[in-house]
Amino acid sequence: MPTCLNCSELSDGQCMAYQNAKLEYGRPIPPPPIGACTMAIVRGYTKLIKKGMNVLDIGCGTWPYLRDYCKEVGANYEGIDTQKEYYGVKTIASRIENLSELSYPDDNFDLVIGNQTIEHWAEYGCDTVWGLYQCFRVCKPEGKVLMNAPIHFHGVAPFLPGRFDEIEKLFMTFSETVTIERWGEDPRPFSPFIAHRKYKKLMNSHAFIIDIRAVKDIALPMISGNKRIPMRLKRWLNYDVSYFLYLLRLKLRL
Repeated sequence: MPTCLNCSELSDGQCMAYQNAKLEYGRPIPPPPIGACTMAIVRGYTKLIKKGMNVLDIGCGTWPYLRDYCKEVGANYEGIDTQKEYYGVKTIASRIENLSELSYPDDNFDLVIGNQTIEHWAEYGCDTVWGLYQCFRVCKPEGKVLMNAPIHFHGVAPFLPGRFDEIEKLFMTFSETVTIERWGEDPRPFSPFIAHRKYKKLMNSHAFIIDIRAVKDIALPMISGNKRIPMRLKRWLNYDVSYFLYLLRLKLRL
C-alpha cells in the first residue's frame, strides 16, 4: 500500500475513507489511519466474493457492509459475535457465540474474514492461536482467511507491540501462503496518531493497520485446546507485563 500521501482515498488533503467511516459506523472513531484504512481494506475483500460463495464474518458487530455485499452478489453470509449489541445497536450476527466454540462444520467457508477482531480474541477468552485454528478449520481447502488489525493501538500481544515475526509465525502454522501488508505506516500528510504517549515502549510509536491474508493450503495441524482459565486472567496473561503495569498506573492515576 502506498503512503497516505499517495493514497487514492486522499482528496484535497482529506482522507475520504475516514469521512466515509464516520458516516457508516455512526460512532466516534480514531483519526487516520486507524479510523480509515479498514474501509479500503474491506472493500478489497469484497473483490474476492463471488456468487454462491460461503462467507463467515468473525466479530461482525453492527457494520452490515460485508453482509449487504454478499446479498447483492448472491453469496451466503454468516456472522458471529459475542455481543448482542454495540453502542445500543443490535449486531448483525447470525449466531451469538465465542470463536473458541465455533459451531460451524469443517471445510464450510470460502472466505473467513475478521475486521478489527483478532487483536481482541484473547480478551474475550479465546487464545489467538486457537481462534486461528477455528478459522482455518471451517475454511475450505484453498479458501482464504483474511484478517486486519491495528498495530500500536489496542488489544493483546503481539498486535499492540507490533511483533511482526510472531504474527507471521501464528498464521504460518496454518498456511504456507501468508502476506502481511502495512497500511498507514507512513501517515503523511496526517500527524502520527500515538495512542499511548505515557507508555514508555510505545510513546514514540504511531498506530497503523495491517492486512493479513492466508490461504488454507496445508493440512490442519494438531493444536492443544483453548486454555480454560478465567477470561480476565487470560486477558492479563496476553498483555506484556510492562503494558499491564502501565494500565495499572493509569487506573491508580499515578
